Amino acid sequence: MYDDTSEVVREFEAEAWPLEAAADSLHQVIDGFQDGDTRPLVIGDGDEPVLVVLAIADLADFRARVNDLLSNPVDAGWLRYWLRSNFDMSSERLVELLGVDADHGLSSLASQVNVEQAATLMPDHLRRTEAGGNPLMLIGDGMMATAALLAFPAFQVLLALEGGGTVEDDSCAHDDEEKPTTPLEVLAERLGPVSTQLVAQINAGREPGLPRYELHFEDELVDHLHELESRAQRAPGSEAYVELNDLLHQFDEMRSGQGELDDDEEELDEAPYLEATDLRAALPDLRDNFREGADDPYLIGYDGRPLAGLITFDLYEELQRVSVELGGADEAPVLPLPQPRWENGPEVLIFEASLAVCEAVIEDISNGEGSMIFIADEDGDPELVLAPLVWLWAYVDHLDLEGAV
Repeated sequence: MYDDTSEVVREFEAEAWPLEAAADSLHQVIDGFQDGDTRPLVIGDGDEPVLVVLAIADLADFRARVNDLLSNPVDAGWLRYWLRSNFDMSSERLVELLGVDADHGLSSLASQVNVEQAATLMPDHLRRTEAGGNPLMLIGDGMMATAALLAFPAFQVLLALEGGGTVEDDSCAHDDEEKPTTPLEVLAERLGPVSTQLVAQINAGREPGLPRYELHFEDELVDHLHELESRAQRAPGSEAYVELNDLLHQFDEMRSGQGELDDDEEELDEAPYLEATDLRAALPDLRDNFREGADDPYLIGYDGRPLAGLITFDLYEELQRVSVELGGADEAPVLPLPQPRWENGPEVLIFEASLAVCEAVIEDISNGEGSMIFIADEDGDPELVLAPLVWLWAYVDHLDLEGAV
């Protein structure tokens, strides 16, 4: 499906404007948007396209389409799988590049500037993008933005979606009206005893409360699974067995609305996710993981939608310092410190008290409240922090990670 748009992508790559020429032409391009010409302006660094100036209506349509997919756990799983397979991108990264609406836990990450300011800022945004940052910026001279500057990889996804990369086209899509769906257990029984045993092992180790949506499997995929099953029966422990096991685990994650996860956790750029209803039972293990040196935050939410982050207090202190230096952000306040460091700051809760209120905090956050808790260690010092994800993400890009090493 990605190949369907490869010619279009190459055309845009060939037409990428140098940075200086793009800045000089920005007024003309945005005037064209206002007159109904919605052709985007692709900006390169001399080697490859990096940025795109897009009509704001196109960005809004793109956001709405992605949000619609993310609102359904199965479609969200498909999107994660499709992005990983075709763009080596996580759905969280795509959502970040587009800016996120309140339905997904964040307000827009972009600030609005006028055309002259945008032309001046473009070199900084290009460097920021090449360094792995998010260049999203809204452009307009009035109350409403006319255009948006975004990263070219996000634009590639837009082209692919417009070119036929839809849920209905994918081999594991969920579509009740047009395509039949199958429970993973039924698929395994049809494949053979090896698959049946593997799915039974998967079910035995599943986290409680995860959904089991049915998936659609294209005939070509089923034929490949049958081949793997036959080879695995002949040679247990072979490469075919490993591939079959991996695919069945991926299907289990997709039917749970979690999408595809990489086998190599060192290359996994997505933080682990946990349903808020499971947090109380899992919190002791999460604390142990942090104490054993885990660095990644845990994302907590409802129905696969991250709302809060669980991080170490050391990391929170770094983010808090950034928030003070910046004086807060559009989407987040200056982060508080607990009492007694801040006179009116939140109290530090002992671990047992934190267990009792952690889900209530997530529920408050889901209702738009700025609820958070500081969790104490055995000595009463703050060890972990559970806070709105929007507050944490607002300052992550400003961390001096190299200086912290």
